[in-house]
Amino acid sequence: MSSSAEAIPGTEPVSAAVVDSLPALREELDTLDDRILDLLTERAQVVKRVAATKMGAGPLRPGREAAILRRLLGRPHGPLPTPAVIRIWREIFASSIAQQHNVQVAVCDPAMDGRFQAAAREHLGALTPMRIYRSPSQAIGEVVDGRASVAILPLPGEGAGDGSNSPGWWPGLLQQNTKGRIHVVARLPFWNVRPEGAPSVQALIVANTPADPSGEDISLLAVEMESQVSLGSLSNAVTGAGFRPLSILVNRPAGAPVAQLLFEVEGFVTPDDPRLAKIAGLQSPALIVGAYAVAIAEEFAA
Repeated sequence: MSSSAEAIPGTEPVSAAVVDSLPALREELDTLDDRILDLLTERAQVVKRVAATKMGAGPLRPGREAAILRRLLGRPHGPLPTPAVIRIWREIFASSIAQQHNVQVAVCDPAMDGRFQAAAREHLGALTPMRIYRSPSQAIGEVVDGRASVAILPLPGEGAGDGSNSPGWWPGLLQQNTKGRIHVVARLPFWNVRPEGAPSVQALIVANTPADPSGEDISLLAVEMESQVSLGSLSNAVTGAGFRPLSILVNRPAGAPVAQLLFEVEGFVTPDDPRLAKIAGLQSPALIVGAYAVAIAEEFAA
């Protein structure tokens, strides 16, 4: 092939100077690749030291990951597309987690069409081991029994995924199990802009460990009140305590004396939050079901 600056039909001519500079540019890229690998190796060494300080704690920190991504996307990244930054660091996170723990993911994919598995891989890494289940109860059971580190579930209120009239899987989060309780720790997708080909389903990640704060979060709280109380009264009780519900789901089991209420509020709510004790009319203390980082919107990107 001639190295002369011949024009390809439909393109601008390429100058001889540009052609001649390609070897130097490729050498520069090779040097940068070496530096990137060196930095990733250095990062892996730091992750190893972090793991040694956790003293048995799990490696999953969705809130910390969200905070890192927000910080990085707030920095100038020139022609590097935002999806590429997110995708690269999500794989870095997956590698760091795999360093510390043998992660197994239980994915509830009710239609068994691969959509929820694709969402899980986008967030948790392309090579992270996953098993697929049709029902939320199966996926949650894997976490309860310790066979899975986390479960990926359809959003609460979208039904049980088995064709029944169940309110969905969320009432199960209010129950204790042998390892404590299951907690919501993240929501998918973390980037709201969905390029063509990206998974579009909405899902929650649940784990045996509590959520960690990201600095900009939504918390999920659950309460039990008299079964006959109206939705308006439920909302007023929550609002009167100082919370502003973003969404509300109610489960009224047939014949049960109490109704269960699940609602989302802004911020990362902790057990010592005084507003929890101010919710009037409760049959039992309010329960923090979990939290998740607020998703990145398109306008956030630098």
